[in-house]
Amino acid sequence: MHTEASVVTFSDALFDQAAPVKSPVGVLARAPIPHVTSRPRGQGFQVLLDGVQDPGNLGAILRSAAAAGGTLAHLSGTCADAWSPKALRGGMGAQFVLEIREHQDLPVVAEALGVPLAVCAPGAGLSVFDSDLRGSIAFAIGGEGRGISPELAARTDRKVRIPMQPGIESLNAGAAAAICFFEWARQNELSGGHH
Repeated sequence: MHTEASVVTFSDALFDQAAPVKSPVGVLARAPIPHVTSRPRGQGFQVLLDGVQDPGNLGAILRSAAAAGGTLAHLSGTCADAWSPKALRGGMGAQFVLEIREHQDLPVVAEALGVPLAVCAPGAGLSVFDSDLRGSIAFAIGGEGRGISPELAARTDRKVRIPMQPGIESLNAGAAAAICFFEWARQNELSGGHH
């Protein structure tokens, strides 16, 4: 369906106020949020993002998920807007590849997943590299500082840890997510279950 676009010229001062970035390129556009239909669930993993409030971090997590084979991202109501300018810049196109469902009740989503739900937890006994991540799975990624909610944690099937040097408490949520996602991709490529 083709609709006519209207062009409006702003004064420099008004344009600078409307632009969401410090150094705009001189063009702003308004467009509807696209609806992306994910690949079949058996061909990738899902991610549940719980309270990821930094839009750059959110975009980076979506970018890593798209690059590693993710198909669907469920975002809690306390996550940053996946379509905000900073999240879009961080995602570098991921929002146009992944199916994204915002304002989700993640414990309810987790209950209905039908696949194992894994979460990174510092005290977990099994390293993510020694965990079986083959096949369909979902990853729960918590927000900066507080992690995932107790209600979502109660519905996780696997707790894994990322091995780190002594004295380092945790990783950035985006870095931890990328490690888990690409370990899933590595295991599934080697087993022939991916691509």
